[in-house]
Amino acid sequence: MIINRVRFLKGPNYFAYTPTICIELDIEELEKQPSDAIPGFNEKLLKTLPNLGSHTCSQGYQGGFAERLKRGTWMGHILEHMTIELQNMAGINAIRGKTIMMKKQGFYYVTYDYQEPKSGLQAFLAAKEIVEAILNDEKHINVQLYVNQIEQLYYKNKLGPSTEAIYQAAHSKKIPVERIGEESLLRLGTGSRQKYVQATISSQTSNIAVENSCDKSLTKAILKGCSLPVPEGEIAYSIEDIFDSADRLGFPLVIKPYNGRQGQGVITHIKNKDELFNVIHCLDSHVEKYIVERHFEGHDYRLLIVNGELTATSLRLPPYVIGNGKETLRRLIEKENLNSLRGDGHEKPMSKIPLTHTVTCYLEKSNRNLDTIPKQGELVQVVGNANLSTGGKAIDVTDQVHPTIRNMAIAAAKAIGLDIAGIDLICQDISKPFNHLKTAIIEVNAAPGIRMHHYPSEGKKRDVGKAIVDYLFPTREEAAIPIIAVTGTNGKTTTTRLVHYFLSDVKTKVGMTNSDGVYIGEEVLVQGDCSGPISARTILAHPEVDVAVLETARGGILREGLAFRQCDVGIITNVSEDHLGSDGIETLDDLVKLKRLVAEVVQKTGYCVLNADDPNVAAMAEYTDGEVIYTSTYATQPLVRAAINEGRKVWFVDEQGIISYSSDGVIHQFMDCTQIPITISGMARHNIANLLQALAAAHTQGISMEELRKKAIAFMPDKKLSKGRFNLKKLKERTVIIDYAHNVAGLQAIFDTVSAYNRNHIITVLAGPGDRIDEELIRLSEVVAKHSDLFIIKEDDDLRGRVPLEVAKLLRDAAIEEGLHKDKTYIVPNELDAFIKAWEVSQPGDLLLFFYTDFDYVDQFFETVSKNLLPKK
Repeated sequence: MIINRVRFLKGPNYFAYTPTICIELDIEELEKQPSDAIPGFNEKLLKTLPNLGSHTCSQGYQGGFAERLKRGTWMGHILEHMTIELQNMAGINAIRGKTIMMKKQGFYYVTYDYQEPKSGLQAFLAAKEIVEAILNDEKHINVQLYVNQIEQLYYKNKLGPSTEAIYQAAHSKKIPVERIGEESLLRLGTGSRQKYVQATISSQTSNIAVENSCDKSLTKAILKGCSLPVPEGEIAYSIEDIFDSADRLGFPLVIKPYNGRQGQGVITHIKNKDELFNVIHCLDSHVEKYIVERHFEGHDYRLLIVNGELTATSLRLPPYVIGNGKETLRRLIEKENLNSLRGDGHEKPMSKIPLTHTVTCYLEKSNRNLDTIPKQGELVQVVGNANLSTGGKAIDVTDQVHPTIRNMAIAAAKAIGLDIAGIDLICQDISKPFNHLKTAIIEVNAAPGIRMHHYPSEGKKRDVGKAIVDYLFPTREEAAIPIIAVTGTNGKTTTTRLVHYFLSDVKTKVGMTNSDGVYIGEEVLVQGDCSGPISARTILAHPEVDVAVLETARGGILREGLAFRQCDVGIITNVSEDHLGSDGIETLDDLVKLKRLVAEVVQKTGYCVLNADDPNVAAMAEYTDGEVIYTSTYATQPLVRAAINEGRKVWFVDEQGIISYSSDGVIHQFMDCTQIPITISGMARHNIANLLQALAAAHTQGISMEELRKKAIAFMPDKKLSKGRFNLKKLKERTVIIDYAHNVAGLQAIFDTVSAYNRNHIITVLAGPGDRIDEELIRLSEVVAKHSDLFIIKEDDDLRGRVPLEVAKLLRDAAIEEGLHKDKTYIVPNELDAFIKAWEVSQPGDLLLFFYTDFDYVDQFFETVSKNLLPKK
């Protein structure tokens, strides 16, 4: 079996709305061997992965997959189920999968859920190796080894629990959220509304507050100045200083690194000088200064404050082991660390107990070490603090906090200046009123971990992640800029440009992606075909963008899925045969399903603008949660009439050629088609269709009719505003029209538009994209041959897998077969040379149609003409 390609579809995609891995797999000779034709395979597989026997598969009931195995199913489908099962065995939630047979025999698309890409891919590779081992009749297959590899990759690369809780909370609230880089930085929201969270520090957190909290001595000084309780303490720079401080402060004592974090190196409850002497000898020699302070008797609590409110409180218990009279403390700790709830760092609900100086130093205090064997039933505390990072446990006690304790913690966070803070305090009973003599704030933490609140060892889970997200963004609307997504076969770029133009003003910066670039307002950030998800994410991440208008092409959706989970307006222009036979899109129905994805992700409060003149597009109304707005170039269109009668929104052209808008059953005339430049005096029906959809989308965003009229008249079909889309230029008694049409429907629309032009001859220059199937290329040539007097065939610079002149000859033969005389066809491979050839053979009064691939050649042609370097006819 050979893996030809792996695609990570991050956003909503052709297969699912959730992140999906799509693997193009060649099962080679196994295409001739379904599962029932391989002796013993099914039995060995179910013995190796017994839980496969409970998979439902498409049957819809447990055991359905086992039935499919017995009846005979192919290896791509088997690998799909194995991959899902291996992920679940590794603790990764994966449910959905689908395997699709491709046209080429033995080739399949295997798709399945993933949570983290590296572990998701490893699960498939593991499944493939297990199958190969079964086929090779290997006697022992260590499935657990594969599961461990997947699990290790997952926990190594996934978000930590605190960051993941915030991510999931944003996701549940439908707030756009994206991980930036490979650490714990999240971007919540989009465009000018975005905010960042690093662990639990937000972009609204004061930098000086973080600095204050990191300086333990300064923190104590600030709190003490507010009459908030803190333990007496001193800074010690040497061992001598520690002993001197002990003499002044008295016992019991706590010693902790001045700039320590997560409880590392903290030694508590040092009762006398003998214990202090033992501790001194195991302190970390790299620490330059320590804090020595009085030890307070009581329980260790963490109070989590978000935006001046107490969100959660945990009682923290230090880690301990229970002796059995046989094993050393080291071995007992190692056994406890095998607990499935414990992991490295912050990956699981509890951390492993660290076998470091933090443990050895604390044990030294009581004349123990890691080789000590405690008695049967003896409970031994192995770390002096209760931090989860050092293996502690947490019990939720939020509902027990006395109001005076709560107010004290809130005041401490405000005194330091933190919007999100973890207040650590020692208190004998947190349910009793605050007692200044029995309570002490021992730390105020910026970036407090929230794992203990989401995964307490006992008690109620507290959704602190949600509290943080609610604080940053009370509503989704405050987080997400409006997204207008435009898809379809033809007209996407023109529609996108029109919407961008209609929405732009001095107060609103509109970001746009389309087939020739990425735009922020009028500024071009990137040139080239930018109609995919990478370019869309650029717009959504840009801090100056107030509205995003995104051309959304088929290739990008198939490559990575959508760049957004939801959009506010979805526009589907039309769907016709284009690029069939590639990337698993074999039929028009497949293409309709792909384009329909934009309609499907329109949010409930949004709008879905559908071209009622295209039955495939009109039918998408059944698949969207948004309010449907139909558009039509015909007033008699049945869906338009029904929408008007039902009081729904609709844009259409009436019998007199007037663009009209109907809402609540009232029809408002917008303006005469012929007065709007983009319609080419009303002749370009395809541009009228594009205009209607752009007007509909812009109007939903609050643009008034009066403003839309002004802008519609000002939008010119020229290089500045509508580059490469029916750009017309008069040159030496000839008319040259530049357009990007490159499929049958697009070509037909252009020829329909120019049919009313006065001209002698039509000379067409066209190339056939090499990644189209032959039948599609032939239809392109037939359209040109029907409507042209001369056909000049060029080639793209990128042949897309074809040999030189292969497509050109195919086009020429098809044109001749259609009836165009062979003397009226020319093959001129270079695009600029082809334009020049068209000029050379033209006569005054001729119409030249240049269907370009690279607009630079168009510029070069006009520059050559302007310098009179071409022969005059």
